Amino acid sequence: MSNFSNPLIYAVDDDEDDRYLLQCIFAEHFKECNLRVFENGSVLLTHLTHQLDGRLPDLILLDLEMPVFSGFDILRFLKCNEEYRSIPISILSALHNRDHIERCYELGTTSYLDKTQSYIQLVSSIQHLQHHWSETQTLKNKVGKKPQNLQKIFDLKQIPLN
Repeated sequence: MSNFSNPLIYAVDDDEDDRYLLQCIFAEHFKECNLRVFENGSVLLTHLTHQLDGRLPDLILLDLEMPVFSGFDILRFLKCNEEYRSIPISILSALHNRDHIERCYELGTTSYLDKTQSYIQLVSSIQHLQHHWSETQTLKNKVGKKPQNLQKIFDLKQIPLN
């Protein structure tokens, strides 16, 4: 269940520097969020299936290129499983290939963010994502159900799709 005042965010990335950068961004700019980082999809799935936080996350930031399970594998698993299907998943990747981006949306991602951005651009993209998440939560609370169409959010510089 979502906690609007203290959102639980999971970030899954095999790169230690990227995990550290996300921790710094959330500690400095998104103090109201409770960020958990995972080094691969296997650790994430263990954490989710054992419900170690006592609730599902409000958002998952997911890298695509990881060992054990790729981000595609995790995205497919979560969106095919009724228990996890409603969790918004934002891809945070350095891959800019149009086919990869389209595949992520076909599998059910909420948004696709470019993790090769500068620190300031990445903070701004996460702020846009947070704003969208807040609006979605407000709408869900008003109507009591999940909106049918979630807006696709790209980073400020727009990922070229060619």
